[in-house]
Amino acid sequence: MTVDAELAARTLKKLLSAGERLPDKVRREILGLQHSAVEPLLEILADDELAMSDAPGRGFAPVHAVWLLSELRADAAIDPMLAVLAETEWETILHDAIVVALPKMGAAVLEPALRSYAEQDLGDARESLASILAALDVRDDRILAILREQLAVDPQLGAGDLARYGDPRALDDLVRAFDAYHVFDTDHPFGHQALIDIVDAIEELGGTLTPAQARKYARAMEPYERWRRRRAAERAVSTTKPTKTDSPGRNEPCWCGSSKKYKKCHLDEDQAESRGEGIQP
Repeated sequence: MTVDAELAARTLKKLLSAGERLPDKVRREILGLQHSAVEPLLEILADDELAMSDAPGRGFAPVHAVWLLSELRADAAIDPMLAVLAETEWETILHDAIVVALPKMGAAVLEPALRSYAEQDLGDARESLASILAALDVRDDRILAILREQLAVDPQLGAGDLARYGDPRALDDLVRAFDAYHVFDTDHPFGHQALIDIVDAIEELGGTLTPAQARKYARAMEPYERWRRRRAAERAVSTTKPTKTDSPGRNEPCWCGSSKKYKKCHLDEDQAESRGEGIQP
């Protein structure tokens, strides 16, 4: 074993016992290995026993490997990450880490992600791949076609991805999705979350609601507004701030009490905190 390989082995061993939060010193050591760290990190990512391990910290090692490979911008990691994505379920820690980390690797992800999308059946993998493509900051009509397809399958997920993609050509699709939405009776404050996300996307892309559409939206928002007023009254007599318990799913309402999805509100901050990075003001 070469000196570099021995250093990589010693340093990566620390990763296996790091726990939920990767110490910044270990992170810097691994990133400092640069290319020498890629193969060992890929081995950790591919180790099913590590991903399923109940041993303290070991179940988080593949998650840390995903973030490190992303920071290293290791193109060799793209296909392995996509393979793990296809084998894991939406809203599991490893799956969601890949959804957020892959777009940070830029345009190199485009073609592999498009191929993977074409190979998948309808379901979690395709939804996750659409979210990755939307966040790539790459303009490609194939991405827009996929996002339009996902909007028809799931208006809530599709609207958020179209907003992130940022192409105003999707406005007509979003308006049609709004008009097709049925406002039903509910007391749940987030019962019409899909419509909230559609309207958010319309506004983010520069669109506006007609007066008739605005009345429909106001009617759908009545349960949320009642809940919001009640929460405001409770906070007025309490000094306790909203706190996070178990993190919600990426597409569930954020724990802080906003009407936004978790992924559009506190997800990035919470994930950065879990990696020990913090959020810079």
